[in-house]
Amino acid sequence: MAGLFFALPFLFSLASLRAAQLEKLPADSQENFRKFIEEFTPLVLKYEKAGRNPRWGNKNKDCAGLVRYLFWEALQDHNESFYTIYPEMYAIPKALADKKAQQLRQGWMKSATTASGLVRHTTYLGKERTQLQLKTGDILFFESRRLKIRHVMLVVRVQEELYLVYHTGDTRNELRIRTFADLGALLETHWHATPTNPVFQGFFRPSFLD
Repeated sequence: MAGLFFALPFLFSLASLRAAQLEKLPADSQENFRKFIEEFTPLVLKYEKAGRNPRWGNKNKDCAGLVRYLFWEALQDHNESFYTIYPEMYAIPKALADKKAQQLRQGWMKSATTASGLVRHTTYLGKERTQLQLKTGDILFFESRRLKIRHVMLVVRVQEELYLVYHTGDTRNELRIRTFADLGALLETHWHATPTNPVFQGFFRPSFLD
């Protein structure tokens, strides 16, 4: 179960963390990984509302926990118990293609336990990316000590449209999906994904993806 997986200790040497950062999935695995995220994320949103997802432990339901969970599932070699819950995923290719992918699942995923931890294992893309340049799996990071904000949102592409999926990470315990236009329309300007917003730290790509 995912809850048990995320409860494991996350103690790794600096050398192993650096090694995890350098690992890259093969090109076909990257494509399968992104395809899985694109197909699976809407199902998680749907099934979570219905209370039908026992694989995602409650204590991991925050902004970083959502990204960890989606990535963890995308890197699994699933058995029938998964497809019993998500029969829609039968037709989606598995991301796992070789031992590198398995090592990534064991190393990278266990070290990315918080919003800032996730970002430590990414490549910084900058604060000015066009939507055409962003890909499924990219992360938006917001941080402000003054406002007590440390938050991530996940980019999910559906054909030509980009969506931002995130967990509120508070007592509301809500999953949300927005567009960039939605963010830009918020009255709370600290959520605007713009270069002039000091709270917005930029766009980031997981180090195992090109």
